[in-house]
Parts: sequence; C-alpha cells; structure tokens
Amino acid sequence: MIELGKIQTLKIAREKDFGVYLQDEEGASVLLPKKQVPNGKSTGDEIEVFVYKDSRDRLIATTKKPLMSVGEIAKVMVKDVTNIGAFVDIGLERDVLLPYHEMRYDIKKGDTIEVYLYVDHSQRLAATMYTRKHEDATVIKNDKIKTYFYEQNADDVLAILKEKFDGHVPYTDKTVQPDEIQRDFGMSKAAFKRAVGKLLKEGKIKITKTSIFCLY
Repeated sequence: MIELGKIQTLKIAREKDFGVYLQDEEGASVLLPKKQVPNGKSTGDEIEVFVYKDSRDRLIATTKKPLMSVGEIAKVMVKDVTNIGAFVDIGLERDVLLPYHEMRYDIKKGDTIEVYLYVDHSQRLAATMYTRKHEDATVIKNDKIKTYFYEQNADDVLAILKEKFDGHVPYTDKTVQPDEIQRDFGMSKAAFKRAVGKLLKEGKIKITKTSIFCLY
C-alpha cells in the first residue's frame, strides 16, 4: 500500500521520458519525476521515497527527505499566512496547510512553530499546533531549523540555475532586485544571498561583476 505522508521503499515498474512509475507489492503506482530519479536506477530497482500530493491533488513521490512524516511532531517554518490558515514548510516543493482552527495562537510568516503532521478528511496532508493531543507521536529533533532552510535554499537555487536558466543569470546577489528574486527563485533576497554565499563557498558557482554562473 502506498502511504501518503510516509517514507517508503518502492520498485521502479515503468520508465517514461518525464520520470518513472514506482509500484508497491499490491500493484499501486506513483510517479517519481525525472529530476528526482537517482543516477543508475532502472526498471526493477528499489528507491526510498516520500509520497505527498501535488498542486493538482495527485500522489507524487520525491527522494527528498522531509523534516517530518505523518504521525510525527517537529519544528517547521511558517511560509505564509492566508485567509484559510497558514502554510508551513516541511522540506517539500509544496507547503502544508495549517488550518486556522488548528492554531493555538496567532502566528506570522517566518515564525518557527511545532506541529503534528496528519492526513485530513479530504486525504491531504495537514498540520496542527495542538501537539499535546498526540502523546504517542514521534518527536523529531530539528533544532537547527534555520540551518536546514539555508541548505535547502542553496540546493533550490542551484537546481533552478541549471534547469531554468541554463546555469547563468545576468545579475548578482548585490545587483538584483527583490521582486526579480521572488519571480525567478521564489524566495526573498535575504534567503537568496545566503544561498549564493553557501554555493560560492562550496565552489559550485562563480560570481562576476554582472552575473552568476554554475561551475560544472
């Protein structure tokens, strides 16, 4: 059985141009996008993945390890607050909804809060701040939450540079405008600067007076 919100080991059943379909022992399948398929893996091989739902409400697999799984309690960062609740980042491409009725107190974007992850009545991942109701839950210790997001942002910037901009953008972290960063990379300028600094230190990019390049 493919479990939503859990890390599980599945076997590659079919290969397509856009990715591979992973299958469980019962024959149920889920797509692992091409960019997530480890090098050298082919039909018949097993891959450890986390399963969640994409923006179209379809099951999707990822090899990224999230901050938490269903049934666990962990500290996460608030990415946004809207009229239906807040969205928290558990380390995936899609954030998880924290409904208003599951908030213990008012929160704002950028806050670090402790939540419990569960599957709601509509079969979507959701979070709650009422963690004491779940005394049997596993508590994940991720006190270095800010460091985690710095590293995640660096990985995201490098991937976007390679896949969206062919390894080059015509600006630097000092010359770019905040709205350009939000448009191109989906993050704040401060987060972008930290990510670029990490990539530069690791020797993965080069910065000139006018541009940022990937180093291959």
